[in-house]
Amino acid sequence: MKIATLLSVYIGDNAAALARALDSVLDQELSDEVESHLYLVIDGPVHADVDRVISDREDRIYHIQRLEHNHGLAAALNSIIKRLGDEEFVFRMDADDYSHLNRYQTQLDYFKKHSSIDILGTDIIEVEVGKAAHRRVSFCRGPDDALAKLCQRVPVAHPTVCFRRHVLDRVGGYPLAGTNEDIALWFHCAQEGFKFDNVSQPLLDFTVNHDFWQRRSVDKAFSELRCYITGIWRFHGVTWKYIFPILRFTLRVSPLWLSRYFYNSSIRNRS
Repeated sequence: MKIATLLSVYIGDNAAALARALDSVLDQELSDEVESHLYLVIDGPVHADVDRVISDREDRIYHIQRLEHNHGLAAALNSIIKRLGDEEFVFRMDADDYSHLNRYQTQLDYFKKHSSIDILGTDIIEVEVGKAAHRRVSFCRGPDDALAKLCQRVPVAHPTVCFRRHVLDRVGGYPLAGTNEDIALWFHCAQEGFKFDNVSQPLLDFTVNHDFWQRRSVDKAFSELRCYITGIWRFHGVTWKYIFPILRFTLRVSPLWLSRYFYNSSIRNRS
């Protein structure tokens, strides 16, 4: 069995975090039948220390693609998707997160037992830089729950996802939808009839740092709102469900202290 991992790095990424992220992919505990390929796209110029991290591991990275200019995450991932070989499963990973070493095998085993599932995520541990407290965040509880809650929140955490290859072959990659490529993709996949599920184990440490909060800008809030409005319209037409993205947008553009409060509250945390 061949599997692929898609990982994009850009100038805003931290070298130490990238090293940890790469090693967590390269050192996955996999059965002997699994052949793992890491596809790395460098989205525009990066700092020298980031380049050193990559060059130190170059012989273990299956394919590296350098883009001359920064194109954004969706376009960068699409460029590397075009380079995929005959892998059966495609994992996602971000450059500042950490995959637990049993993550991949756990997801592959879950797929074997659930042949109808097309897109599979896992729970996450949110790790806020500079704070000792960590917390677990859970996502959908099966395909029906994923569809029922799609208008409210993402069914799976993007950096934890594994796709069956036919999903990417069908949808052709990520929609170029501003800064919310994951939300747009989930609506597209749902419209195509693909089924979501989630492993109810925390198998990835998700980094919440200063840049995470800086990226939650008004422009990003508008982009997210457009993705939800467009997706809901295509699914439901005229419906009361638009209330959910409108409330999300209101929180996104609220003062940072209020946005932080609700982000960290039990309203969002389902575990």
